[in-house]
Amino acid sequence: MTQLTDPPAATGPAATAVPAPARPANAPAAVPAAVPLAEGAYLTGAEALVRSLETVGVDTVFGIPGGAILPAYDPLMDSTRLRHVLVRHEQGAGHAATGYAQATGRVGVCMATSGPG
Repeated sequence: MTQLTDPPAATGPAATAVPAPARPANAPAAVPAAVPLAEGAYLTGAEALVRSLETVGVDTVFGIPGGAILPAYDPLMDSTRLRHVLVRHEQGAGHAATGYAQATGRVGVCMATSGPG
């Protein structure tokens, strides 16, 4: 039986740190802090999804609601930090999110239900 160990540390020019990519000029200055939960409080999966989007600084979500995704849309509509842009088709949400990301330098997010496309 072999024992798992950490790989040896790399040395030399290949071990130098790679600089982080430059932040776009119109990117938010800082990621907003998450609101802590009260002791004993729980989040549903949908609430955790929306909270994580808010925490990483997402401000716009492109999407189309439907039966399968409605539990995630409830907390999304309750959010005061996320704006939802209704599209006519799932592919439109993907294209809108891509265009938004390229135009603003922010993360483009799309949500869609199963079935329409």
